[in-house]
Amino acid sequence: MNTNPIFYKQLGILLLTLQQSSMPLMVRASRDRDNAFITTVNVFFMDLFKLSACSILLCFKAKSIFRFLNDCKNAIFGDPIETAKVCAPSLIYNLQNNLYYVALSNLESTTFCVIYQLKILTTAIMLRILLGKLISRIQWIALLILVLGVAIVQSQYEPPTSQSSKEQSFFVGILSVITMCISSAFAGVYLEMVLKESSVNIWMQNIRLAIFGLFIGAILILVKDTRRISEEGLFVGFDVLVWVMTATNSLGGLLIAVVIKYADNILKAYAQAAAIVGAAFGSWLLFDFSPNNLFLFGTLMVAVSVYLYNGYPQERRNMEEENNKLNSFSFLNNRLDNEVEDDFSEKNVHLIP
Repeated sequence: MNTNPIFYKQLGILLLTLQQSSMPLMVRASRDRDNAFITTVNVFFMDLFKLSACSILLCFKAKSIFRFLNDCKNAIFGDPIETAKVCAPSLIYNLQNNLYYVALSNLESTTFCVIYQLKILTTAIMLRILLGKLISRIQWIALLILVLGVAIVQSQYEPPTSQSSKEQSFFVGILSVITMCISSAFAGVYLEMVLKESSVNIWMQNIRLAIFGLFIGAILILVKDTRRISEEGLFVGFDVLVWVMTATNSLGGLLIAVVIKYADNILKAYAQAAAIVGAAFGSWLLFDFSPNNLFLFGTLMVAVSVYLYNGYPQERRNMEEENNKLNSFSFLNNRLDNEVEDDFSEKNVHLIP
């Protein structure tokens, strides 16, 4: 088995790019047909896949299924207040996954990918307001480029002209994406606040989220789709494409974790930017999508903004400034300088998100 970190870094970047570019295309293809699957059922199985994947990973890490079950019991029931805090983001993520299908049922894949990057702007605002995080100058420039790029893409949008395409509502699609951007930002920042106060690792937090998600998903199925399930069955519309799409979306979080562990923000930004380009190429190749030059320019602006924002966070800039200050005074005391550099090397590990 290959244990080379470079191998995992390259593999993680490749798989993350493929996952983020292929998901909108698969959803679009699966929704653009008469016998469509029930979205609430699909979201339920996405949480089930996530729960299974994280459980298997932690079980291998614990090297004992009984130790793993004991860890789960302590994490979930040992601190019920902390566990209850996860309920809100779990509800938001469940609703967001359902909105994902609504948006892609009414928007072309590339348009969705580009406009959905507004979540960077909403997340930045939430981080500044709720956590007081600073935003670097490059990130502010990236946010400006992002807004301009999305505005250009939105102004150039034209619905597909193919007769096989189902009726779409651009307003419903845009409203769904904007709701996703706002809710995703709040849930992500809120969850970060919870994680800062928690000693539970990220995989166990994912298990908590998945368990709550299963309960919420089951309720949504009963409330929204009981009649259709009784008439057409639970797995109506499910085929190989839908199952692959479900597994791909469920494992997206694991891929991001691999990239963060073995790579860095810049490589992650490359993957996200490349995914936008990949989705555009896939839409042109597979669907009735012929973007004009202005649309492509707006898409390029958004891809560049994603790279700039994720690749140059405030922490990185501050770290470089501190290292420059240390280097300028290195002639004073070589021994002291080496000790300080060692301290910064340890901190660098924690500063990479």
